[in-house]
Amino acid sequence: MSRTTKVSFGIATLCVALAACGTNGTGGETGTGGTTGNAGTGSGGTGVAGLNGSGGTTGAGGAGGSAAMGGTSGAGGSVSTGGTRGLGGAAGSGIGGTTGVGGAAGRAGAGGAGNSAGKGGAGGAAGASGTTGVAGAAGGKGGAAGTGSGGHAGTGGSVSTGGTAGGTGAAFPFNPVYMLGADITWTLEDEAAGATYSDGGKVQPLEQIMADYGFNYIRIRTFVNPSDAGGYSPGQGFGDIAHTITWARRVKACGMGILLDFHMSDTWASIGSQIVPAAWAGLSASAMDTAAHDYVKSSLAQMVAAGVEPDMVQIGNETDSHMSGVGMNPWTNFANLVNAGIKAVRETDPKIIVIAQDGRPRPSNGESPDFNTWVDWYLKGNPSGTLPIDEDGICGSTYGTTTTPAGGDWTTSFSYVINTYNKPVWSCEYSNVHVDAINGVMRALPKNMGRGTFIWEPTRYPELNGGATGSNSVLFSNTGGNGGKYVTNAAIAEYATLAKSYGLPVPSGTCR
Repeated sequence: MSRTTKVSFGIATLCVALAACGTNGTGGETGTGGTTGNAGTGSGGTGVAGLNGSGGTTGAGGAGGSAAMGGTSGAGGSVSTGGTRGLGGAAGSGIGGTTGVGGAAGRAGAGGAGNSAGKGGAGGAAGASGTTGVAGAAGGKGGAAGTGSGGHAGTGGSVSTGGTAGGTGAAFPFNPVYMLGADITWTLEDEAAGATYSDGGKVQPLEQIMADYGFNYIRIRTFVNPSDAGGYSPGQGFGDIAHTITWARRVKACGMGILLDFHMSDTWASIGSQIVPAAWAGLSASAMDTAAHDYVKSSLAQMVAAGVEPDMVQIGNETDSHMSGVGMNPWTNFANLVNAGIKAVRETDPKIIVIAQDGRPRPSNGESPDFNTWVDWYLKGNPSGTLPIDEDGICGSTYGTTTTPAGGDWTTSFSYVINTYNKPVWSCEYSNVHVDAINGVMRALPKNMGRGTFIWEPTRYPELNGGATGSNSVLFSNTGGNGGKYVTNAAIAEYATLAKSYGLPVPSGTCR
């Protein structure tokens, strides 16, 4: 959404199945009992040690990754390693190594029950190599391999993905029963201008306050070159990938998931403004596809290296008719461009959830194409069967509603996606004036495929941006403008109530 063009009207299962867990490991071949194996030692925070599925008399597996409980290594091979390295999360990010290796691909019988007695050389009975593939709260490398002699090498299950969900210890991608999210990307800019955030008289980081009220997901917008003269943040670069990583580290440290919003422009992209990045101007269609792919791939590589792999990604923001200056006619140019960015996501990690955003998910929304046609083009191609776009789901900006009661039009449009394509849906932008309506709509959608909502910049939108005023429009009272003092008001309490009613933990996490 544009900083200046948004108004309250809004110029504007994947479910659990998408949460990757380690697959069940097959037990190793029965080995003859050998001498007692020694368990591997090593630090690594809270990572689960290899189970005592001994290959010898009691040969315990070595300690697995300290944070990634991927592959609970039961010993049982002739050199049954309980985790030769067992990476337990990069720099304490809670990353289970992204591949969450639980003891060198979970060898030596992939985990029976924790510390249960080993059976005379059996390689671990059908234990899961990473029963949940959860990321730990702390990183660090696992101990050296514990060697337990005796028996043939018991092969553990397939490599379990520990995931990068951070402090929650959830599997990657973080896919809770409901995503109660917020886009608070202005935080770094406002803090640089002197902003502080407080709740109950205590100054705290904004992300901790949001977690305290049950928010479990944060959406982060990012731009190609925001420092450009025509960019989002000329000369300062807020919203570039370096700032995105800085902010993502703070979010992941609270155990929250990340939805990364690639605007695919140097500046704001919205329904009526999709400007080509300056560096891409004048490129041929194929060269622009390459530029889009390489930009997304490089950005994600940097995030993965920093231990903040996003759980979800959207390529383009409110791409109702254009993206990066490219329109839908001819369709091949548009579809190839979007798919080039998505290809980079799939190459980085096919488990990342990829979604598309429409700015007005309502029937007869006055746009060309209208919402249903837009969905059809995206998911079937234009004409049907030619170049569909590789999306896992659809989200929309739900600022405006034209029905009574509010949100009936959102129900109609989101239900079309679910019933026609069996794809999950989200509201990726809304303001607090519609908190009850949009969350009510999402929770009541067919097949439980309304997956969540993301309130947009609730510290100051729309009140400090020329829109609606009053305590019901924002979750913070403000003195001093964008860089001033933000204090929670009564409106934020409803989110904790909603979270509890949905079975979500409150607080959702404690920031490390």
